[in-house]
Amino acid sequence: MDSLFSVVVLTYNQANLIEDTLDSIYKQSYSNIELIISDDASSDETPKIIKHWLKKYSKRFSNIAFFSSNYNTGISKNHNRGIKAAKGEFLKYLGGDDLLLPNAIEKMAAFLKKNNNIYIATSYVQPFTSKEDGKIIEYLPLIPEKWAIPILQNHNSIKQFRYMSRYCFLPAPGFFFRTKGLENIGYFDENFSRFEDWHTWLKFLLKGYTIEFLPVTTVQWRIHPNSVSTSALYRGDKKFFEENISVYQKYILPNKKLLSFLEKNHVQSRIRFYKTLSQNGNRSFLLFKARLNFLLDPIKWIEFPKWIWKQIIKNQRRKIIKIFQKGENK
Repeated sequence: MDSLFSVVVLTYNQANLIEDTLDSIYKQSYSNIELIISDDASSDETPKIIKHWLKKYSKRFSNIAFFSSNYNTGISKNHNRGIKAAKGEFLKYLGGDDLLLPNAIEKMAAFLKKNNNIYIATSYVQPFTSKEDGKIIEYLPLIPEKWAIPILQNHNSIKQFRYMSRYCFLPAPGFFFRTKGLENIGYFDENFSRFEDWHTWLKFLLKGYTIEFLPVTTVQWRIHPNSVSTSALYRGDKKFFEENISVYQKYILPNKKLLSFLEKNHVQSRIRFYKTLSQNGNRSFLLFKARLNFLLDPIKWIEFPKWIWKQIIKNQRRKIIKIFQKGENK
């Protein structure tokens, strides 16, 4: 029999999207799946929809569990609540608005079984933008980007840490784990309520685990106006900015001996960037002021041509989409 694979779904006010997420798990080609859902005190119909769905489809799973908090605890605590209940050898956690491709779990399980030393791994993610009603607007380029692949294939935790100290370049939807690995690092740091990923990847790397790479697309990652990371910059989410600073202070600066001179300089410019954004004032002006910090960052200048090329491609894609949309409306 296949090893038990735990899928932990984290939800918060996703009534219009959660059924699509759960359906994508139901349709998995892998048979031995444990489904755990942890809701962080949704104020909409999310818990009601989940209960109704579980009544219809619970027999498909080897085990099910549904936790609903009485009050909002934040992202990391919600993740820990669900993950600590997992009984599977392998684990995948998923936001209540993202979608697993049909053979994702099967491919993840085969990859983890091949090497008992893999505790954390990632895969290609297909990002897409959608409206609040779930309607897809645009598919975006796969993540990780090409430049990141050699870093993942290097199998060197220190080198991966050095790149991860810059910013979180690997999104959470692509990740999967040996459950024992999450236990070994002490699970998610509950001091972070706005995001659970970046500081966790750093904890794995500082423990000596390397992030391994499965070169197939396993997940569709929904980016919409209510996404925390998407909206934080424009809403002026002070807590989000402060938590980014805390990641640098807690996990990166104490280990700065692992960084090069340029990387240390880059870390300081990122801290100044977030400190500026966390100030009170006009959001547009603060964003402009924050970006000025990068003028003194050599790594930003090195990466500038790559950034320009990405903007050109992005603008071309938008033009093509507008042409197609005009054609559809005729």
